Amino acid sequence: MTNYRGNFLYGFIACGPYEVLPEWVFDKVFCPPVETDPNTGEAKVAQVGLRRVEGALLQGYKKDEILTVNPDYIEKSIGTDTKIVGINVMDPLGMAPVTTTMSPEKLSYVAMKFKKMCADIIQLKKKYDFKVVVGGNGAWELAKSDRMRIHGIDTVVVGEADELALDLFHDLEKGDAPELMHCFVRNIQNIPEITSPTVNSLIEAMRGCGRGCDFCDVNKRSKKDLPIDRLQREAKVNLDYGFDSVWLHSDEMLLYGCDNKDFYPNYDAITSLWKGLKDQGANFVGTTHMTFSAVVADPKLLKDISEINDMHKNGRWISTNLGIETVAPNLVKKHLGIKAKPFSPEEWGWVVREGAKLLNKNHWFPAATIIIGWPDETPDDVQHTIDMMGDFRAFDFRGLVAPLLYQDFSEKNSMHFGNLNEAQFTLFWKCWENNLRVINDIIPI
Repeated sequence: MTNYRGNFLYGFIACGPYEVLPEWVFDKVFCPPVETDPNTGEAKVAQVGLRRVEGALLQGYKKDEILTVNPDYIEKSIGTDTKIVGINVMDPLGMAPVTTTMSPEKLSYVAMKFKKMCADIIQLKKKYDFKVVVGGNGAWELAKSDRMRIHGIDTVVVGEADELALDLFHDLEKGDAPELMHCFVRNIQNIPEITSPTVNSLIEAMRGCGRGCDFCDVNKRSKKDLPIDRLQREAKVNLDYGFDSVWLHSDEMLLYGCDNKDFYPNYDAITSLWKGLKDQGANFVGTTHMTFSAVVADPKLLKDISEINDMHKNGRWISTNLGIETVAPNLVKKHLGIKAKPFSPEEWGWVVREGAKLLNKNHWFPAATIIIGWPDETPDDVQHTIDMMGDFRAFDFRGLVAPLLYQDFSEKNSMHFGNLNEAQFTLFWKCWENNLRVINDIIPI
């Protein structure tokens, strides 16, 4: 459980191979642990997903019956009165696209940490006989009986557990819980508020996206916006703890409050949100994800939220994640849903280039992704994206582009390094050529 030294981009280091980086460097330099009570193992800050479950459980359990802990201290946290251990996972087996790209056929740091934690939990489970339930964005990786058995897991929850967490824990205590559950939140009012600080002051502004990309798990959720007054209360929890900023988690932040089918951003809703959170005492408000199409659809919106953050005055740059995936028109039409809206799939390449310029102009540092190895990808398709990388270099784009190998639930449809053709390998190299150029500009090597 780490704060990534205040920079979410350091989290990508956990996707790298365990054998390359000494563990002490990983733990001390890039992913130091969160503040923790050394006597009880209680984490003073935790992932927002754990705080959601904590909030749900507080509706039926007493506060002293629930403990959110740092996994490095589980031996101090688990004892004779422990009935259930809940685990939040992002990529427990290293099967997500970033990890399979950075650690091909190698044990990643994130997978190694999960294996070590489970080994400790299995030994404690033999001694104290409690139940283990796992949820989170990476829970699908464990949704097979053999994987559950190996890791000492009783129940896996795939999806959103907000509404059922309390009932599930009661069922686990009685021994009546199912092995696997798939669930989604039906009513946004049933998402519990956080009452304790979260890692890096991250709060959840919305769920879902609505863009409809066929490769994205987020697309399974309907878009839900959390109201500003609620977000202000949750932000204050983190600011009162001592954080000086607020980070909004969303898969498409510039669609917050969107009220039209053409996907034009709701200027008033977004600027009101930024101002409302800044007024709570935050130095700046950041966000985890945007899309290039929303940036280009309303350049004034990006400029104004940057000015609310005083980014033009103080010179601050803020990073955010954006998906490029591909700029080949036929692949955009087939796989990216309505990601280009309010523009057409044929305009997507222009949208990405223009959006990159606008982001840099307004002091935003994009961390973008590209997918290589679509099942129906041709060398001509790849060339479209190679040309875009050349244009990035020509206008001195300041941002990172992470090339990810296409991953599918079906192994035979997934891309592996050994199967890259010449065009795909060239694109992979062009992405890293860009990254090395940008990193060298920031930290001269």
